[in-house]
Amino acid sequence: MVVNVVLIAGVAIIGLSHLHTTSPDEAVVAAPTGGPASTLSDPDAVPSPTASASVAPVSEPPATDTSPPDTVVPDPPKVVIGMRSDFAEGDGWPYGAGYRETGRLAWPLGVVDRLMTHGGAQGPDVVSWLERWLKTDVRRIGARVLFAPNHSGSAAMTAWHTSVLDTTGLRQPRTGMRLLVQPGAWQLVALDGHGQSVITSGTYRQVGRSASFDMVRRDSTIWLTDPNGVVTKVEDPRIGSLSGPWASWELRDGRVGDRPAGLQEIWAG
Repeated sequence: MVVNVVLIAGVAIIGLSHLHTTSPDEAVVAAPTGGPASTLSDPDAVPSPTASASVAPVSEPPATDTSPPDTVVPDPPKVVIGMRSDFAEGDGWPYGAGYRETGRLAWPLGVVDRLMTHGGAQGPDVVSWLERWLKTDVRRIGARVLFAPNHSGSAAMTAWHTSVLDTTGLRQPRTGMRLLVQPGAWQLVALDGHGQSVITSGTYRQVGRSASFDMVRRDSTIWLTDPNGVVTKVEDPRIGSLSGPWASWELRDGRVGDRPAGLQEIWAG
């Protein structure tokens, strides 16, 4: 009896010793997983309709046209040049050309130092005309003009209906193809029974003192090429109706003190 009591007491003591020697950490590891759910999203989870509705839709920006603007320049028709004088290269007075002047000049129109020019104005509104008859209506005319460095005079190139050198009627002839040029600007004008009127005008970026201008006509249309290579297409009934075979180039000075421009080269066809 005493032995059984002793054995039962020993077993109880051993059990209590085992419970006190087990660490708290070991108890947690041994415990089954449980507790609150993870707050990280499950990559394989299918979003609920409510979650999907809370996402703002992503809109694509409207498509924009990034193509360059239409910059097609109208090409002028091909017209053969029938006469050309390059004074800058040593050409002399154009064969068959005539001239006249109005106003008082220091000296008359002529080729001086490889430039067709005239002397300074000694009064207001002086003009020198150089003209050449082409037998058929002028379809192309142009010039390379050398402007003075400051207070420059202007120039002009014209296809006249009749000769500008004819002073019998003391009336300026008619034209629909007349270009007035000055540093940085130009005007295409017509002269009819109502006087002078501007058909169109424009400006150009002046680079140096030399500037080339070219006009080509087909019927009642003109293609004008300015010194920057910009082509302007113009239509006007007077361009065709007032055409003629007389090509002329002018130098103009409005007042005393203007410095005359000059012609480095002229051409027509």
